[in-house]
Amino acid sequence: MTQRLTDKPISIATDHRGVVLKERLKAWLLANGYSVKDCGTDSGAERVDAMDYALQLVSEVKASRSDFAIGICGSGQMMAITANRFPFMRATLIHTADESLGARQHGDANMLVLGADTIAADDAEHILKTFLDTAALGDRYAARRERLAKLDISQA
Repeated sequence: MTQRLTDKPISIATDHRGVVLKERLKAWLLANGYSVKDCGTDSGAERVDAMDYALQLVSEVKASRSDFAIGICGSGQMMAITANRFPFMRATLIHTADESLGARQHGDANMLVLGADTIAADDAEHILKTFLDTAALGDRYAARRERLAKLDISQA
């Protein structure tokens, strides 16, 4: 394993459709020496709204209790859309390890979003490993991220 990008807990949350994948990724994180903040849900038996769990992840990052978050829902869309409403969040819906590499290197993504209905658990583990092992690049990518952080979406 490469040098860790964070010593803080990795926050993870899901709606009812991603409980099984969340538990598998939590086990992977713990087995690889990460601490985990589980923001729910714990049961797939009852329908819950992914937006509520995305907001819990956002609050963990905003409060600096976590540097990275993992959001899971059926398609991943609602987790990503909700989190990206906040200027300090850089949530990215990922389907491959190569996408994960680019999201971290170029965009300094701080939230990995996965679709429980669209990705195999083995692939999700590989994506997560790549996400957590990849540092953001500097130079033009850092300048782009600074520009992104200064965008005022209320004026669009």
